[in-house]
Amino acid sequence: MLFSGSFDHAIDEKGRVSIPARFRDALLREQCESLMITNSFSNGDKPCLQLYTPSEWDRQVIAPAQQKPQFDPAFEEYLLFFIGMAHEVPLDRQGRILIPPKLREHARLERDVTFTARGAYFQLWDKAIFEQVLAAAADKFKDPEFRRKLNL
Repeated sequence: MLFSGSFDHAIDEKGRVSIPARFRDALLREQCESLMITNSFSNGDKPCLQLYTPSEWDRQVIAPAQQKPQFDPAFEEYLLFFIGMAHEVPLDRQGRILIPPKLREHARLERDVTFTARGAYFQLWDKAIFEQVLAAAADKFKDPEFRRKLNL
């Protein structure tokens, strides 16, 4: 399953947010009734959340983690921050999820948020932070040298 696009939404007073219809349709086609959600940073030090289907979580996160040395201090930090803070959240009948408070706090999510696709998973951002990240990326993308490095 591949996700594409960016969508603005709002978190309600209970901490729930609607999954974008395009993402929700893809999830329903795969009979996916829950998501794994966890802390992340993107574009360096910008806080956001990452959301995976349970099968992608197992494939992209759990399976590779099982191949790592379990007592490496850096890997232990990864386990604590990324895997240890993950929650499985069900989609309700309206296609919403409840974002756990600690995850909302990490990503600085209050009301206005942006979902953005990353292929096999998607991210959830505070809208203002995402707009800063997007503007910085657009500036970099204008540079032909930057695009050349990407082989574009």
